Amino acid sequence: MDTKQKKPQTKSQPKKELRTMHFSKTVLIVFVIVFASIGTYLLLQSKALPPPPPTVYLTTPSSFMPINTNFSVQIRENSATTLVNAVQANISYPASLLSLVSVDTTGTAFSVEAQNTSGGGTVAMARGTCGGCAALTGDQLIATLNFRTNAVGGAATAAFTSGTLLVSSTTNTDILGGLGATGGFTVNVDTTAPTVSITNPVNNATAGAGANISVSISATDADRVTSVDLYLDGTTKLTTLTTAPYTYTWNTAGLALGPHTLQAKATDPSGNLGSSSVITVNVVDQTPPTTAVVTSPSASSFLNGTQTISANAADNPGGTGISKVEFYDGATLIGTDTTSPYTASWNTIATTNGSHSLTIKAYDNGSPANVTTSAGVTVTVDNSPPTTPTSFIQTSNTLTSMVLSWVASSDNNSVTGYRITRNGTVITTTAANALTYSDTNLASGTTYTYTIVALDAAGNTSAAATLQAATKTPIPGDTNGDNKVDALDLSTLLTNWGTSTASCDFNHDGKVDALDLSTLLSHWG
Repeated sequence: MDTKQKKPQTKSQPKKELRTMHFSKTVLIVFVIVFASIGTYLLLQSKALPPPPPTVYLTTPSSFMPINTNFSVQIRENSATTLVNAVQANISYPASLLSLVSVDTTGTAFSVEAQNTSGGGTVAMARGTCGGCAALTGDQLIATLNFRTNAVGGAATAAFTSGTLLVSSTTNTDILGGLGATGGFTVNVDTTAPTVSITNPVNNATAGAGANISVSISATDADRVTSVDLYLDGTTKLTTLTTAPYTYTWNTAGLALGPHTLQAKATDPSGNLGSSSVITVNVVDQTPPTTAVVTSPSASSFLNGTQTISANAADNPGGTGISKVEFYDGATLIGTDTTSPYTASWNTIATTNGSHSLTIKAYDNGSPANVTTSAGVTVTVDNSPPTTPTSFIQTSNTLTSMVLSWVASSDNNSVTGYRITRNGTVITTTAANALTYSDTNLASGTTYTYTIVALDAAGNTSAAATLQAATKTPIPGDTNGDNKVDALDLSTLLTNWGTSTASCDFNHDGKVDALDLSTLLSHWG
């Protein structure tokens, strides 16, 4: 039983799926038929719509027209499917704005002319088909009107007036139903120039020499703007712009410094020319000087007293030149110089000891002036002298030399050396670490006056220490200067006996003899 029940279920399942698929195809076919029927119905209904109402109309010329310009319009009728064989077209137009030059009936199917009069701003025309000719349907040319715009601006409207008819050949009645079924035209006789202005830069703006300036122009017209010309200084055309936005990048390179003018001129299709106000742009030197440097003193210098500060400054090529150079100690103005070479006198005594930064500011002749500030040069101001060397003494002497010594000085920065004078004349400047000095080639038995001062890096000098010191006095009979008389001296005297040797001529009589021997023996030992 179970097996028989399962088999029918297995067989019936595919049948169910087939029925579902069959149903889906059927629905699809029905939808296609329905939509096709609806489309056919709508198409037949659209073809069954009535034709447009009959009309008599003028073709439309350009909306805007220059003065003294010829243009043509056609008088046409459209009876759609209605047969017509006659038309009456009565037209008015402003004679102050338009002049009718001629009426041309070439090409019209209404070949019979019953009326053709014009003047004083009106046209009256009656035309029909020829006798025995077939009546007309659809859009047909009646005549061509050739106009000329006058030298007066304004909106010129041409319209059909009372008595305009389109006649059915079947009923011989008017099928227009009134002037509402007619169409005229309006043309603007354009004598109005475009409105144009320069919106950037503003009047009396300032521009740097060689700078790129964005020029923006606003231009509008009742019709349209065909071109915008930009002029420099009245006569030089910089560019012609044909599409909005009207912008131009103006480079001032090569222009003389000073005021220059810009003006924009816009043209419309009718040839009307509109001009903007003239704006002035002042081309000035906006490039700062290229060189500004402190040349003296050098960095890390020690300074005291009154110092001369020197500098170099130069303007950019083609610039206005250097007008002045200012010298600064930090933010404090030291001095100003207007001519090269640029210098200033700096009294460091009025400042504080310690580190100072020296700079200059170089100004050109631009208006306003352009300024370049130099890099700082760091120096040390030192107006404090070292202490006086102490214990300045003579430590030894000979007949022709002596040795001097002293105790080192101190300084707020450092001692760089010691300067020694003998009898008012500088004889040496020692190194900073020297604490002795040997003075040679002196006269024997002579007293000398010495002074010593300590020096620092800024050139400050201490107060002087003073010393009087003498060489040894020679002993009569001491021929070799060893400060004693002995056999060595006797040997020397005997060797030079009878000569004029000065070291053995103790009595200075010009010869070495017994008198000199006696002197030697008297000082023996």
